[in-house]
Amino acid sequence: MKIIFDYNRTIFNPEADSLYQGVVKLLQDLSKKNELFLISRNEPGRKNKLKKLGIEQYFENITFVEEKTIELFKELAQGDKNILVIGDRVKEEICIGNQLNFITIWVQQGKFANELPTKSEEKPSFTVKNIEEIKNIVSQYEN
Repeated sequence: MKIIFDYNRTIFNPEADSLYQGVVKLLQDLSKKNELFLISRNEPGRKNKLKKLGIEQYFENITFVEEKTIELFKELAQGDKNILVIGDRVKEEICIGNQLNFITIWVQQGKFANELPTKSEEKPSFTVKNIEEIKNIVSQYEN
């Protein structure tokens, strides 16, 4: 399975300037059976910060973009249908994942925790309050 992670506020907490608790263990576990991808907005200093966090080795591909688009997610999927998208924004990565019929997990934490879905394509397949809850969901879909 391919798993596309959003970076900021999904696995990285910019307010605390650190990864959320449990992220490294989650990435270690998931990368054993899955192909992991990371998408981040291309903001100043973010690439260097990511290098310092020491998690790059868990990802097949890390993409920095000005804007998250359907085309980008399609490109990462490479025609596969067994894709899971994990993000903190229902109006961005969750919406895009749903439009492509991918499985979506909304990590409802941080700045956008109260940004509730207002359209059907913004409703996630799953909602978690904590990154550590993701492993149980993923295990339902792993081959």
